[in-house]
Amino acid sequence: MKRMIAATGAALIALATPAIAEQPTVVIMQSLTGPAAFMGAGVSEGMEMAFAEANEKAEFGAGKSVRVLVEDDASDRTQALTLITRHANAPEVRMILGPTSGAVAIAGAELGNRLELPIVTLTNNLDIPAAGPWGFISTQPPQQMMSYLADFAADTRKVERCSTVSIKEIEVYVALRAAFEDLVRDKGVAVVSSESVSSSDIDFSTLATKIAGQDIDCLFISAMAAQGGNIVRQLREAGLGDEVQIFGMNTFSSPEFTQTGGGATEGVYMLSDWVPGGFNDFSVAFARNFEAHAGRAPDNWAALGYTIGRVAIEAIKAAGPESGRAAIRDALSATRDVASVIGSGSYSYVDDRSPVSGSNVVQIRNGVAVLYTE
Repeated sequence: MKRMIAATGAALIALATPAIAEQPTVVIMQSLTGPAAFMGAGVSEGMEMAFAEANEKAEFGAGKSVRVLVEDDASDRTQALTLITRHANAPEVRMILGPTSGAVAIAGAELGNRLELPIVTLTNNLDIPAAGPWGFISTQPPQQMMSYLADFAADTRKVERCSTVSIKEIEVYVALRAAFEDLVRDKGVAVVSSESVSSSDIDFSTLATKIAGQDIDCLFISAMAAQGGNIVRQLREAGLGDEVQIFGMNTFSSPEFTQTGGGATEGVYMLSDWVPGGFNDFSVAFARNFEAHAGRAPDNWAALGYTIGRVAIEAIKAAGPESGRAAIRDALSATRDVASVIGSGSYSYVDDRSPVSGSNVVQIRNGVAVLYTE
């Protein structure tokens, strides 16, 4: 999908009608640069596509459209907060879809509560909805998300002894690791060790030697895509045998995982919101349309972004495009069974704005992530 990014980092997406000062506006604020860009760039593309389609189909009513403004939070707290403050002062802005990084999301949502602007973050930290009515999360909370992978590891792959590795300074990665450990323990799996790394680490030789020497048949890694691939590669180089099954979170669905890890990533299992190619008529159509616009197949993040975009669109339609922020916030909170191209095919907010969307397990086979089959 072609995008016009100005030097300021902002873009106006072409719409069916010319933009006017008070035209309802949605800001897509994702990490187009910085450490979280491996997620944010695709998410932004998916969101843009969702709104472009909705405007083209006149979903907001005859002669009506929603203006979309794209911003780059650069995975940076200060930049994200500056952008939120700026757009909160523009009355036509109805909501912000972002920020991307969990490290930035809490501060962004706190500011949204103070400024009374809906902030739909990409993360899954339940502290965000708990802190106030204007903050939303887009991905399933750690216990719910990890239940799919823990069940798969213990019940399907029959693992018995696991070690885990996670980034230590980003809360969401720690929470996902802790959730996986708790869930597999409940199924009788022993957790041999819990290891931590910094998000800036690149040399894992000491860690790799330690884990390669352990009596385990399972390893769970909670890290960003490129770093996760690097960890897997160094572990295999240190002698971690093929009998040790490796499991990862949905960040590994990004191409950077296999690009960095190379052949060492073969056979790795991971959560994925998206089933490559789609799993029903709606998701197959999305895959076809995205590829026609972007010139490449959608990845996990584009599919997630498209789904979040559709959730926002349905909330705006339910409240009415001319409605204020509070009405759209309430409509978002009431989201139920929105058609989705991820997970189970349906997206809802339940239990005080906790998303439920389902998940899938994919495996790297011949260098490509495919839906796991026995």
